[in-house]
Order: sequence, then C-alpha cells, then structure tokens
Amino acid sequence: MSNFNENAVKARYGKTPSSEEQALGYLKALKVIIGADGVVDPAELNALRKGMKRLGASADLTQAIEDFDVQGVSLESVLPNLTPGGKRARLLIRDAIELASADGTYAQEEKDAVKRAASLLGVEDDTVRSLQSLVELEHAVKRLRKALL
Repeated sequence: MSNFNENAVKARYGKTPSSEEQALGYLKALKVIIGADGVVDPAELNALRKGMKRLGASADLTQAIEDFDVQGVSLESVLPNLTPGGKRARLLIRDAIELASADGTYAQEEKDAVKRAASLLGVEDDTVRSLQSLVELEHAVKRLRKALL
C-alpha cells in the first residue's frame, strides 16, 4: 500500500486494507459522516488530516480526501466492505464519532449518520453507545491532563 505507512496502519487496524479502494472508501465514509450536518467543520477536517498523517497517508491521498465533496453522497456508495461487526467496522465507527465531535459538537445529523453506518457495517447499537462513551472518556482524559500538567 503505497499511500500509507503499512506499519502504522497495521498497528492501528490489525492489518492493511485489502485494496486502495477499501482504504479510500473508509476515509470517504468518515468525511460523509462528519459532513452529515451540512458542513465539514474545519476542526473536523483538521482532525481527519491528523489521523491520515498518523497513518502516513500520501500527499495525493490526503488531497483526494480533502477535495472529495460529500454533498449528495450516500454512505452506502462509499462504505468499504468490512467484516460485519468486525474490528475494522468498530474502528470506523469509533473514528467517525471522534471526528464528528472534533468541533466540540456531535450534531444529531452526525449521530444519525454514525448509526446508519453502524447498521450497514453490522455494529450493534450497544457497541455504538460504548464507543461513544469511550470517545467521551478519552476527551475527558485529555482535558484532565491539560488541566493538571
């Protein structure tokens, strides 16, 4: 996978995507979800950029995602084929929640898009709620660390 640092991707997701198309679909799905409220907030886009940078995404791939217009795009058309309810499906939902709340607001439309993605990916509602709690806890830990250190 020339568009990513394979070691970083394996460390985060357990294995590399089966194709460049699958990786692109994953990132496009994230952008569709963060744009579900009608706008891709700059803070959300910046969080997506940071995530791609941590994975060693190429400049071309990063630019392709930044240029991707989410208006009128359905989740069904971009979601990658992942094992229903599997680790990468759950990670996509977790990543989506993290990115959608990067602007300080997890809008109802974004929550609905996450729920729709979860349904399409075979991720149970209880798991989605747990992932949302995990993201909230991670944010609380960051705030506490900043306050104390």
